Amino acid sequence: MSSTVEIINDVSRWLNYVLAIPMISFGIIGAILTIILFMEQRSFHRNPTIIYLLAGAIMTAIHLPSIYFQSILVDGFDLGLFNTNEMACRERNYLFYVTTVAAISYPCWAAFDQYASTHRQASFRYFYSSIQFARLAIFGTVIFWAIVYSPLIFISRSIDGNCIILNGPLRIIHAFVLTPIVFIMGPIVLITGFTLGTIRNLRSTAFAYRHDRLTKQIRRMLIPQLIILAIFGVPFGINSVYDDITNQIPKDPLRKAIEHLIAQITRLIYHVIFVSTFYIYLYMSTEMRKLMMRVFIKYFHRNRVEPFNTSFNKPITIQMNKLITTDN
Repeated sequence: MSSTVEIINDVSRWLNYVLAIPMISFGIIGAILTIILFMEQRSFHRNPTIIYLLAGAIMTAIHLPSIYFQSILVDGFDLGLFNTNEMACRERNYLFYVTTVAAISYPCWAAFDQYASTHRQASFRYFYSSIQFARLAIFGTVIFWAIVYSPLIFISRSIDGNCIILNGPLRIIHAFVLTPIVFIMGPIVLITGFTLGTIRNLRSTAFAYRHDRLTKQIRRMLIPQLIILAIFGVPFGINSVYDDITNQIPKDPLRKAIEHLIAQITRLIYHVIFVSTFYIYLYMSTEMRKLMMRVFIKYFHRNRVEPFNTSFNKPITIQMNKLITTDN
């Protein structure tokens, strides 16, 4: 059995070497490029859906290097600080959930904006599909989740080399209320509801021809991201609930190794949500590809300045004109 446990643990470590490190690298690069492209295009600044997606990219750029990278260090290299330091454990658990949930909230807000922008009531459209409301929603989302997950600061502990959440009422609320709602039911319900509502609104003749090419491009970018968010979050949420249910059950080394491997796989699947967004945008939108080329030319292409008449096989002729003056 010991050899089997060692093999499973080796597989878990190699998942970090082979998949997790390339994923986080591509994810950080994609998030930075998304921020650059969205900030570069001025027409994007007037679109609330793009503002939400930009906020999601910023949160992803924070989450991947500061939170997910810590997990890779722990599981792949046994170098994690949060497993041995109590303050680091509290910080990690708190920021993990705040940044993760905020990052997945912004695509849901973008789906809401698509619904609001196609709503039949003009007052509803002008208020909820506006830049002012988008900014309020972005900052309000961070503040809301920061308050909701603040108890994790007080119930997280580093015990026997493991960063855990202490048993009690707050853990029960976190495990059996927040986690299923946030990672499983919430995204599916919100995305499905807003998408169906948008489709219903678009069937109205009043909106049949009112959406320009950019709006259609944005919708093409958003829909695959929402599908991935709704599907890929389910395994992570189920595994998190399972870990909390079986937390007090004695487990042999083999079971621990198998459960750890499954946790690694579900975490990799879940982070596809963060890693894939930029590449979805680039694949689905011709506007993004054109913008990418313009930015590349602007920042990386160097114009070569060549001297006039650089041919060496032709003589250079200088013509002198004589100035003739007449005296009065």
